[in-house]
Amino acid sequence: MMKRTRTTAVKTATAFTLVFGFATAAFAETKVTINEFYRPFELSDITPENMQKWPYYRYTSMNWDEYGLFGTVHIMASKNPADLSVADRLFDIQQELPEGRSFVESLTATQTKGFLVLKDNMILAEFYDNGFNQNQTQLLQSSSKTYAGIVASKLIDAGKLDPNRTVESYLADFKGSKIGKAKVQHVLDMQSGLLPATDYHVPGGEAFMFEIEQGLKPGDPTGHRKAIINTRTQHASGEIYNYNDKNTDLLAILAEEITGQHFNKLLSDIFDDFGANSNGSIALTVDGTASPSYGISCTLRDYALFHQWIAEGKAPKSFYSSIQDLDKDLLAKSEKGKGMKAALGTPVLYGSQGWYLPEHKIVLSIGSYGQVGFSDLDSGVSVVFMQDWEDNGVVEKLVDTVTRALFVIDELGAK
Repeated sequence: MMKRTRTTAVKTATAFTLVFGFATAAFAETKVTINEFYRPFELSDITPENMQKWPYYRYTSMNWDEYGLFGTVHIMASKNPADLSVADRLFDIQQELPEGRSFVESLTATQTKGFLVLKDNMILAEFYDNGFNQNQTQLLQSSSKTYAGIVASKLIDAGKLDPNRTVESYLADFKGSKIGKAKVQHVLDMQSGLLPATDYHVPGGEAFMFEIEQGLKPGDPTGHRKAIINTRTQHASGEIYNYNDKNTDLLAILAEEITGQHFNKLLSDIFDDFGANSNGSIALTVDGTASPSYGISCTLRDYALFHQWIAEGKAPKSFYSSIQDLDKDLLAKSEKGKGMKAALGTPVLYGSQGWYLPEHKIVLSIGSYGQVGFSDLDSGVSVVFMQDWEDNGVVEKLVDTVTRALFVIDELGAK
């Protein structure tokens, strides 16, 4: 395989604030030292108010079944789990990077609790830290969205979900609402016309209040489905890219309506498809419905298996055609997308709840606090990171994560 040109990352906070929906407050000048990363605390110190904050999130993120305010439900392991083994020739995590530190030092610098490289069910590198291990699950945050996109794409391939129909044509109670007029494909692509969700840290803000419905924050919920129906829109469907959790949770509502099955069963089918070794879970909302905009927990190995499955071309066909469709993509053409290209040094597309680097042929899932997965469509390699950043969106650490993943893929391709 030809060795690809490595990306030199430029740190551009504004681009990521706009594109990923991270709250502006997340970019406070918080510098976490290694000692702070390992600072102990008492479990009794954890409250609903601080469970997503540093340093408590280090623990709650890998025990979300105990902390999601409305509970979780199981996602079942595959009936035919993948037979994983350790490769004879590994990716050397002790090797020195071009900037003069070792690869493993770079993992520690971004509070990495889990890192894995997988190809053909062979583990090429596996790293655990800070109390995490291969049997524990980690909350994927917005990387969960890509699983939701896969579920919807599977329904599209089966002819059960028409991407060109409107939401209200499937959901009677959405008739007359602004979001009800959105096409299903536009919901998948974050083009439904919703306002961008950036006020997660602003009491009373729309995103802040929606997290109460999702069980992420304490408060007085009024109804998860109701919150989506009554949501504000800024543009007509298909006019602009705006990242918003409500799009993803709406996909779960649509999928349940069409199939008559709870979303965790549909996710269990996906886990079965890629050979998951362990059970996962998904968080529930105040309505008792699933919240795939953030709420999937799984092991590091199963996260790697999911991305390997995508890398091998085994995901639904409509997922690949959507995520690679430059003509319908509104992210890359926007000022937000241009800023993101400047930050990463390569164009980025968004479709069907997944990210795509067309110059590298890599599919990404990206979640808050550093849950990032990569599927290299050329080689079939998956690279996944589970991290404990000090805030939900730390720009330089996201850029660093992408740069390191490209380094790994380049190194493996050169051998």
